[in-house]
Amino acid sequence: MRAFAPFALIVALAQPAMADTYWPGPGDIVTPDATGLHLSSADGTARDGMPFGSSFHSTMHTLVAIYGHDVSVGFPQECGEGPMVSVSIPGQIDLMFQDDRLAGWMLIDDGALRTPTGLGVGSPRGALAIEGAVSFYETGIGTEFGAGDLFGLLSEGGEAVRAVWSGAACIFR
Repeated sequence: MRAFAPFALIVALAQPAMADTYWPGPGDIVTPDATGLHLSSADGTARDGMPFGSSFHSTMHTLVAIYGHDVSVGFPQECGEGPMVSVSIPGQIDLMFQDDRLAGWMLIDDGALRTPTGLGVGSPRGALAIEGAVSFYETGIGTEFGAGDLFGLLSEGGEAVRAVWSGAACIFR
């Protein structure tokens, strides 16, 4: 009985901590920005994020808990930044991993996630002003923009944002 008492005390003391442990789930909010991905619970409470450099395992463990298992994994062959693994969560976000670490993200679906300032696919060109100094340049894929560490592509007419990304990206120009 004496050997059982310390064990029971340890379990009893651990119970409140276990009950308060946060686990990501549907309804949680993922917000991409120039440093990686931020996470908040459905009630808006900020949680630990997934900055660039986070492991593939922990990042995917968190995102699958939020979005489910509908993911597509690819291995782009000719990325200028070296070998990468791409993960697409349809309707939400595309992620790039290099050396088992989160290296970049891209928004390419209308209505997908938004940056903390509200920038996303479908945002009007004027919404870029909130990002600060923005530069525009023509490339083989169209009019691209850069605003600090956020980059993107405008629609054909240049009126709206067609894609937004940060970090490593595998884009063929």
